[in-house]
Amino acid sequence: MTGSITPQQTEFLYLLSKTGFLTNKHLEQVDFAKLKNSKHYLTKRLLDGKYIGRLMVSSSFGVGRKSMYFLVKKGAELVSETYNLPLESLSYSPLKGGIYTANNGDEVSIIRADFIHKEAYICAFLAFEKYLKNTDYALTDYRHYYQLKGDKSTAISVNGKNVRPDGIWWATSHEAGAKDFVYVVEIHRHSERKHIIRQLRQQVEAIKEKSVQKRFGFDHPYLVLSVFTGENLTAMRGILDELKNTEDWATIEKFFLFARLEDLQGDFYGGLGYFGGNRKPIPTKILKNIP
Repeated sequence: MTGSITPQQTEFLYLLSKTGFLTNKHLEQVDFAKLKNSKHYLTKRLLDGKYIGRLMVSSSFGVGRKSMYFLVKKGAELVSETYNLPLESLSYSPLKGGIYTANNGDEVSIIRADFIHKEAYICAFLAFEKYLKNTDYALTDYRHYYQLKGDKSTAISVNGKNVRPDGIWWATSHEAGAKDFVYVVEIHRHSERKHIIRQLRQQVEAIKEKSVQKRFGFDHPYLVLSVFTGENLTAMRGILDELKNTEDWATIEKFFLFARLEDLQGDFYGGLGYFGGNRKPIPTKILKNIP
């Protein structure tokens, strides 16, 4: 029974089932902050009813704290019933704080671990899903790097080693016969220059080896979406200038998209940089839906 849970609260649970975690920053991004009721009203009943959990996590540089909401089994069961979705396909955590036992027996706190990176990644994911609503495409599947159970991992094999990109997203058209898009996503935040270059070159090798196609069973090409935060803008310009003089550039030029996270949140299509031509390899907006 859902009791007095509102449709907006059910929608919030559904969104949590996709990402696993959300902060107030994410609620503002998807316009939940524009509700007549406060965010406190949105979350309090769900917290009291144990549909969701909440942890307080330190913000950047240890200044202040942020509320991190996460879906627990009771909330996932409600989403499963309401939207007719398999429970095992939903992203949820134990109520005791998102801490669970990994395959090697160690306890893993997937909420607090790498929080700032995770928050940035979810911002990019929500921006992509919001953009697709104005196209003929829908987000039909996704993998997040922090999902470790079942078959949800992003792990792919590159040069005989396991590589775990931040995300893998599938966009499928409502029109029969239209091409599908798959994006491998990497978020670069406060990363060393050498680390970013290594990540990009790993994805070049993955494309050459068809690592993602082999893991997930499709044949068509896929794209790499390289997202960086504002503090990495200067570094990324230098990295791209360096890579243009390597043999990797032919692959990067054709199959890679680059964007600053803040630009994606403001104008997803406009924020994407692509070196392979004027037409970006991403679903385009339906003209009649553009304001």
